[in-house]
Amino acid sequence: MTESKTMQELHKIREKIYEEEKNLSIEERIKKTREESEKILQEYNIKLRRVNSKNKLSSAKKSA
Repeated sequence: MTESKTMQELHKIREKIYEEEKNLSIEERIKKTREESEKILQEYNIKLRRVNSKNKLSSAKKSA
């Protein structure tokens, strides 16, 4: 059974991303993801409000 051209293309893209990120630390991956997502948000003029998960976690612990 052969893969469709679309699936082959997706595998190539995923492999490329893996090769770019395989030696990055978790912090570096997070930074890269945030930077890339900011570019997309700006390019398409998307306005999102970011939630700081650390603050939400500390607030939840305090109220518990």
